[in-house]
Amino acid sequence: MFSILHITDLHRSRTDPISNAELISALLQDRESYQSETPSIRPPDAIVVSGDVIQGVGLNGGVSQGELENQYQVAHDFLVELADRFLNGERAKIIIVPGNHDIDWNTARSAMVEESDDRLLSDLPRCLHQPNSPYRWDWRSRKLYLIKDSGLYKRRMDAFWSFFHRFYEGCQNSPTRTSDDGANLYVLDKNQICVAAFNSCEGNDCFRFQGEIDRHAIARAHLDMNDKGNWKLRIAVWHHDIEGPPHRQDYMDLDIVRGMIGRDFRLGLYGHQHKVQISPHQIKLATEETMVLASAGSLCAGNNELPTGSFRGYSIIEINDSYTGARIHVREMRVANLFSKAVLAEFGIASYVDLNWTTPVDAAGRKVNVEQKQYLDAVAKAEEALKIQKDPKRALSLLAAFTHKSNSHGRALQIAAAREVGDPQTFIDVIGEPKTIEELVSVIMARVSISNFNEARALIERYQDELHLPSQTRQDLETKISLEEKFKS
Repeated sequence: MFSILHITDLHRSRTDPISNAELISALLQDRESYQSETPSIRPPDAIVVSGDVIQGVGLNGGVSQGELENQYQVAHDFLVELADRFLNGERAKIIIVPGNHDIDWNTARSAMVEESDDRLLSDLPRCLHQPNSPYRWDWRSRKLYLIKDSGLYKRRMDAFWSFFHRFYEGCQNSPTRTSDDGANLYVLDKNQICVAAFNSCEGNDCFRFQGEIDRHAIARAHLDMNDKGNWKLRIAVWHHDIEGPPHRQDYMDLDIVRGMIGRDFRLGLYGHQHKVQISPHQIKLATEETMVLASAGSLCAGNNELPTGSFRGYSIIEINDSYTGARIHVREMRVANLFSKAVLAEFGIASYVDLNWTTPVDAAGRKVNVEQKQYLDAVAKAEEALKIQKDPKRALSLLAAFTHKSNSHGRALQIAAAREVGDPQTFIDVIGEPKTIEELVSVIMARVSISNFNEARALIERYQDELHLPSQTRQDLETKISLEEKFKS
């Protein structure tokens, strides 16, 4: 299995604070219990942080920019230590997205001016709800505002992105931006899983709270993922939840998620609501396609910020080996700031739930054979590397992850590349178990070239019957081995 530690809403409560040392200690102590529980839990191979990295500052709160920097420094130190203790320091395996608390409200407000045109007030719904509206309504003052300085408005998340880039600075395999900067892409599990990390704070500010992901960003991420390879699982991460009561205005339109399902995303991870929510969602296209959505509880929210009956918490997501489902374990901080297994009433008081999603389908509604696509893609790239780029080592690297049938084009390319490399041991390793007489002869002569005479004779004995080696060929090989042995002695 591949395991993901899902944490969210790291913002520290001012009235009920918790330190980095307490959090790390509690997480480590809980990890010690994973293997002794029933069912046992695999320690995490990657970590998802689904937004609200800091508490942030209120509107006109009189808090300096230095306060934001201090909060991000605390978050930076926490995530660095988390990577060191859980992932051997590999920060590229931590996926981070922003949340609404990561927006500098004062910068957003400074970009706005009060709009006093009475004609606009008479047509308020159109002003506020048109796509990419520059207008904002403040219910407290009952005033309409216009985003006058769009350049300044775009800088409302500068502190977050500064923290983000500093965290990954110098990392190998750090996240890559999509071609239009709409998302960050992370590659996990030996190139089997690709994660798109989205910003669901599009248009979010001090007066507009709803979540939104630019639909163009989702489409661009889908295209860039296709260009990068064939994935057994596509995961989307964002911050805002996708359900809320009628009078709440801070959740995200479920139709955005439906667009993800139609683009082969099968697992969605988010936060924001400070409580656990796990559910499958379907969309009917050529066939019914399902995506599993999972929200973790807040890691650091204070008691007055948690929903009734909820505790600080996190989740562990174990993805099964077929990449068709996951077991989601929920952990809660119920006693003495220590984590333990949760009690989920909606799942029969269990601490975990098993959910499956549908395999992606092609345009004709047929299940996509990802392994076959990966293999064919690797063979095509290896052939280009060998025949056009004249790079046999790259060809071998591309083909190394696959088991090739004896008569396959992939194995023929692999053997040809090994010959081009010119290293007998590399050739011997590539051949492995010879499948034909030609391969047997080649690997015997490779053994002879590095003076492995006894091993060469042993190969004849082992494979002469299995491969129906002609007696004349055997005699010729034995003669060559003896002559080379005398010459080199």
